Amino acid sequence: MSVTIEDISKKLKLSTSTVSKALNGYKDVSEKTRELVMGTAKELGYHPSAAARNLRRQRTDKIGFVFNNSLMYISDYFAEVIVGATAAAEAVGNNIVLYINEGDSPDSLIKLIRAKEVDGFVFVWNHVPDQIVDMLLDEKVPFVILGRRVSHPEASWIAPDNYSGATELMQHLLEAGHTRIGFTTRPSMGHTNQDRFDAYRDALVQAGIEIDEDLIVETKIEPFSGYHAAKKLLDLEDRPTAIFAFHDYVAIDAHQAIVERGLKIPDDVAIVGFDGLSVSAFTTPPITTVTQPLAEIGRESILMLLKRIANNNLPPIQKTLPVELEVRLSSQLKK
Repeated sequence: MSVTIEDISKKLKLSTSTVSKALNGYKDVSEKTRELVMGTAKELGYHPSAAARNLRRQRTDKIGFVFNNSLMYISDYFAEVIVGATAAAEAVGNNIVLYINEGDSPDSLIKLIRAKEVDGFVFVWNHVPDQIVDMLLDEKVPFVILGRRVSHPEASWIAPDNYSGATELMQHLLEAGHTRIGFTTRPSMGHTNQDRFDAYRDALVQAGIEIDEDLIVETKIEPFSGYHAAKKLLDLEDRPTAIFAFHDYVAIDAHQAIVERGLKIPDDVAIVGFDGLSVSAFTTPPITTVTQPLAEIGRESILMLLKRIANNNLPPIQKTLPVELEVRLSSQLKK
């Protein structure tokens, strides 16, 4: 049975208020009484109630990570993000609580917010609609959107430089001599998709290459979507000599489709991906990608959120982090 303040009070014949003040460092308690109370508390095995303390402080010291897709689709990504996030949270005595909130409907999300189980939220969503941001602002809940640039001017977010990374990938393929480059889009990813596609389009235009709509194929968050998209590209009479996959898992799907056709990578078709997930390094050949600073993104999301928890009237915090092109054998220079 746990020891309470009342137990300490009875043993020392002091009022519960005096014991409570001594345990919480109030200045109107003498040093002698404080030492007596602290010594007795240790002797009896007293441990303060975090729930009671947090109730007084109106804080939970918990941060909610909210996903709107199954973790099976982002496990590799999240595994690296959470390393930085948990380190930053634990450094200030906070814990992270995971939630799955599928879809864009605000109904279940608003119940989660009003339950006040956590002090603020980090949202890991494919696309965050303005109506969701408006609802979060109306509820006055501290929040940060992780890994996604959003258009709402009042939203706080941290994201990789998708446009710059995709531009580097395109320059790499163009310099390798590719002029027919397939691109697998992911419209459900909102601005992330738009930034990467804009870089693809702009690089072709600047190189004087006409955009061929047949080389642009949509993918979805579902098994083998990248595989089927790659097959469509390979079925073209004038197939692409390179495929820019929206992210590394799509690139791995494309890898399978190419190999099944008896084609060689990169001699017949080169592949590049995005995100720098560890899985992309273990294909044969390993896949060229753009590496995001995932652990740093996780850490920065927590630091940004803690600032908002301390003062939610701060202006929105919006930050873009640099990325790095990692050239591997899947896109070596054409001879």
